[in-house]
Amino acid sequence: MEISIFLAKVIGLVSLISAGAVLVRYRKNLSIEKEAVSNPALAALAGYAILILGTLLVVSHSVWTLDWRIVITILGWLVFLKGIGRIFFPEAVIRMIERKQKNYWFILGEIVMLLVSIYLLYYGFIIY
Repeated sequence: MEISIFLAKVIGLVSLISAGAVLVRYRKNLSIEKEAVSNPALAALAGYAILILGTLLVVSHSVWTLDWRIVITILGWLVFLKGIGRIFFPEAVIRMIERKQKNYWFILGEIVMLLVSIYLLYYGFIIY
């Protein structure tokens, strides 16, 4: 349970700041993402960094119980799969960033992440 509380606090804070920054500076963030993936070395490095983070989450937190802790487990697997996707399919990442510029449905994803981060912060700091 201690690792779950720790991860809820860390993931909650990082996600809150990240999603908040993206929502406040959506256009600027898109231009930064587009520039980052245009550099193959930087794109590969980001993919491996995300893969390492996802692997650490998957290995350290594999809690498949039907309570708040499953959110951390699912996020860990999603980060792990995102890292794999960025490494094996960098062209798809470029296409997705191009779609983000024309389609504002991606903002909904950031809002969902913001709500998930608040949920994790609630359990990490208030409940436990």
